Amino acid sequence: MSFLRWLLHIAYGLLALVCVAFGIYFAVENPQVIAPVIAGNALYSGSVGVWLISTLLLGVLLGFLASLLPVYSQRRRVRGLNKQLKKLERELHAAHQKVSGD
Repeated sequence: MSFLRWLLHIAYGLLALVCVAFGIYFAVENPQVIAPVIAGNALYSGSVGVWLISTLLLGVLLGFLASLLPVYSQRRRVRGLNKQLKKLERELHAAHQKVSGD
């Protein structure tokens, strides 16, 4: 199992390197300078490649952060259920002691 996990980490690392290399190649091949305007505000001038890569990375980051919300909500739910389980286990233990006469 650890060998497969190790192999998967290597595959993800190689995929990340290929993506970075593609991004660098894309930025070098598109040197045209643009200054995007968002909500009436002109942003700094940069090449088309740099702007596309930066917006892609921003989108990936926002998507990753959005995918974490259900994880934290499930963790909170698990914490509450664990508290409830411990309380019920204490009640069960007390009931067993009461029945057995200890």
